[in-house]
Amino acid sequence: MRGRDEADSARPSGKLVRTSSGDAGLSTAAVYAIVIILITISCVVNVFSNGRDIAWRLAAPHNLWEPALWELTSGIVVVALVPLVRFGAILIRTGADRPFRSALAIAALFLTFSALHIAGMGLLRELAYRIAGWAYSFPWAHQALYEMRKDVFSFAAITVAFWLAERTAATAIQTDQTEKEAARTSDAPAELWLRDGRLSILANPDEIIWVASAGNYVEFRLADGRTHLIRTTLQAEAARLAKFGIVRVHRSRLVNPRRIVALEWRASGDFEIRLDTGETVAGSRRFKAAVMAMAG
Repeated sequence: MRGRDEADSARPSGKLVRTSSGDAGLSTAAVYAIVIILITISCVVNVFSNGRDIAWRLAAPHNLWEPALWELTSGIVVVALVPLVRFGAILIRTGADRPFRSALAIAALFLTFSALHIAGMGLLRELAYRIAGWAYSFPWAHQALYEMRKDVFSFAAITVAFWLAERTAATAIQTDQTEKEAARTSDAPAELWLRDGRLSILANPDEIIWVASAGNYVEFRLADGRTHLIRTTLQAEAARLAKFGIVRVHRSRLVNPRRIVALEWRASGDFEIRLDTGETVAGSRRFKAAVMAMAG
């Protein structure tokens, strides 16, 4: 992410972080591409910057091939190590509940990254000079600490870029799933199928007055006076009808709260419900919580 022989080379790393965090739709592949592009741009810029410094200090105005070689060897190794850096972002995202252990793992990952980068860069440079017919020995002792300091910025910038990209992507996915689920819930048809013998009947849940246990069957009473017997259990129907707001008021009966016009409480804690059809239904104190909110 930076020139290997320039102390101010951390600046492009900040650009990467802003690019990544600014686009919540970036995929992992897109972040890889952005990182590689920025590494390339940084290397090209630093070639000319280093070439200018060489011209001033060494009076060699046309020496660009050496800065280009330095940047190329550094950039190749950093690009090859980007997947390793991404693993640091995964450690940050998945290790929030174990911060100390995660910090140690990330520190070890950085040391591995820096060691591989310095070793790879040095060996590539020695090989390139040897192929060109020049004698060159990479100054390991002198350069190691200097390069490691700059690796801190590169490692941190790329790690944060991947962390931000994956974090925003995960948030976007979760939000999208939540919205889809909410849409499915809101778009769910307010209708109910009742199978009465061989006949399946489409009923409007708002038209249900009450539902009662009847031996091996469950009886549905509708607003138009019709009744339907369904071979099932009251418990199963209570679970199926809960999404329509129909509540259990007795061990053997469910009631549509929208049909209640009056409640009469008794000393025992039981209660009596009067419905808009004129019928009265007994309620048990075991289930009074279901209608307490309506009674005030």
